[in-house]
Amino acid sequence: MLSIPPKPANIPTKPLSHELSFSVACLLELALLVLSLVWGWLFHRSALLDLHWSLNAALIGVVAAIPPFLFFLWTLNSHFQICSNHRHLFETVLRPLFGIWSILQLLVISLIAGISEEAFFRGAIQGSLSDRAGVIPALVLASAAFGACHRLTWIYAIIAALIGLYS
Repeated sequence: MLSIPPKPANIPTKPLSHELSFSVACLLELALLVLSLVWGWLFHRSALLDLHWSLNAALIGVVAAIPPFLFFLWTLNSHFQICSNHRHLFETVLRPLFGIWSILQLLVISLIAGISEEAFFRGAIQGSLSDRAGVIPALVLASAAFGACHRLTWIYAIIAALIGLYS
């Protein structure tokens, strides 16, 4: 369970402005893209080698995103205890952070995150591992890494890893 430490009474804190939080998020995602390019250089395999850009691929991606999105919505409304931590995390951490961003900012960070994370987890990690260990072990390891890097709670990490396997 995500535990948020209590704020010390004598230290004033101010949340990041929405412009600064958006800028930091974009920079972190772009750093992941740079890391994937460095990884490709180190392992002599471009992280962008297997990424194909086309309208057809984009449409398939949008359609493929519908089931995980519906599952996400279900977890927010489910009465199962295992989903309560997920709901709490969403309401106390994610909604306050992303809720202040404009629709354009959400679209931009989604695009940057999608490209950067695909380049790193699919292109760099899965691509270089599939050359050495085979496709299935590479997919499993890349998906586990994706889940581990998205570990806000254990259930969130497991869901992220399963989404990594799915997509």
